Amino acid sequence: MTRIAVDVGNSRISSAVIDGGKILDIFHNDTLLPKDAADAILSSARAHKANVAIASVVPEASDIILKRLLEAGEDAIQISTQSQTLISGTYKTLGIDRVASISAAINIFGKGRGAFVIDCGTATTFTAASAAGEFQGGWITLGLGRTLRALNEHTDQLPDLTGKVRSVNQLSPGHRTDDAILSGTLLAHIGIIKQWITTAKAVLPGEHTTVITGGYANQIAPFLTEIEHLAPTLTLLGIDLIAQAEGVRADRD
Repeated sequence: MTRIAVDVGNSRISSAVIDGGKILDIFHNDTLLPKDAADAILSSARAHKANVAIASVVPEASDIILKRLLEAGEDAIQISTQSQTLISGTYKTLGIDRVASISAAINIFGKGRGAFVIDCGTATTFTAASAAGEFQGGWITLGLGRTLRALNEHTDQLPDLTGKVRSVNQLSPGHRTDDAILSGTLLAHIGIIKQWITTAKAVLPGEHTTVITGGYANQIAPFLTEIEHLAPTLTLLGIDLIAQAEGVRADRD
């Protein structure tokens, strides 16, 4: 039961070889280089005799990947918010990455509860769903890295500290401009996420487990006592679950 789950995001393409819900291998490519990603996925699919399920928020990139795989004779599909059946009550423009993540959170961590998923990537998002898989809404704001870049691009003197964000490990007031920007931006994101969780618990019915994922999750999670599970591969596992539910054959005949 081997499948390659492919998550085409705004900044990078993540691919995981999954067998029986377990990740055997994971690799990444730049979203700006979809042909390189297609070649890597094709090589892995042949090596593992696996089919491929693609979820994408960048259609131009996923179209190139899917075309390459199909032309090579591989068993590949693209899943979408409209085609999936695990989460109900979604809206047309809800990203399939968010649907995949909330599906995995309920299935893996829910244990009879719904889920809140915070995804810290290019954007920082909050997605909620009930234990029955009913979409309960969410929030979106600019991600940690892009917030730092925006400060640089829209001011005359503030530096671009995007490359240093992963080195921040304290929230004290800064005594240098760099420190003030880094700790201030991180603290702002922590505050946003805390308020999202507090508000969601107050207004949404049912019990929920709280899961964090995404490229900046490791940076933010230690400062959030509300987080129950840190799951960097949540979206990939959700893509696999959705593909299973759609009846995609997991192994070649």
